[in-house]
Amino acid sequence: MKHLSLVLMALLLVLAIVTACTLFDAEPQDPAPDDSTPSEPNPSEPAPEPEPPPTGCNCTGPDLNCSDFSTHAEAQACYERCKGLGYGDVFRLDGDSDGIACESLP
Repeated sequence: MKHLSLVLMALLLVLAIVTACTLFDAEPQDPAPDDSTPSEPNPSEPAPEPEPPPTGCNCTGPDLNCSDFSTHAEAQACYERCKGLGYGDVFRLDGDSDGIACESLP
């Protein structure tokens, strides 16, 4: 019985050594590319121009009303721009909070 215990201990020791060698001698692998990391800009391509604000739409003032816009599309562009910049519906162009600004305009 004592002999069997010594053999089992020797086998466990060999297994531990082989496992340790396998872990520490393994070649380092390149990490998989992370799609969430932004790619480096290509210097040969110009950076895209930010979209100009709709005419007269300055999210920090002066205050605008639906009557300041000629069309629903103009009002909607201003509404979406200010919301996208984090100002929210600063001009209260969406009276019923359905995401559509100045619904009465053509």
